[in-house]
Amino acid sequence: MEAKETYFVDISSGDILQDPNQNASPSFRIVATPTEVNELKILFNDNYDDDMSTMRRAQVPFRQYHNSPEDEHYDQSMRNIYLKIYMLGDEEARRHIQKIGVLENDSDYHVREDIENLK
Repeated sequence: MEAKETYFVDISSGDILQDPNQNASPSFRIVATPTEVNELKILFNDNYDDDMSTMRRAQVPFRQYHNSPEDEHYDQSMRNIYLKIYMLGDEEARRHIQKIGVLENDSDYHVREDIENLK
């Protein structure tokens, strides 16, 4: 059985550090095994790939965001990262993720009225 250790995760850069230095700005503290940290790194790598595909999609001016599978893949990869951090995070991390609502059920999502009116 692997021992769990404390790590610090910077959501914007994807860094996962054991000792945050002054140059890092960790967003969350997690307690994880090396295997769980590796799983989180894989999620960050997937997110990077999805981010690159959204950049390519953004170069096409007539494709709208809400009709873009690339953007949905990126959004889902971010939700996967937040879910993993929620599962491994300390109480402060869980509270913050609950507060921002990133893991709320997508079936409750409603299109903004101004966007709906454009259809």
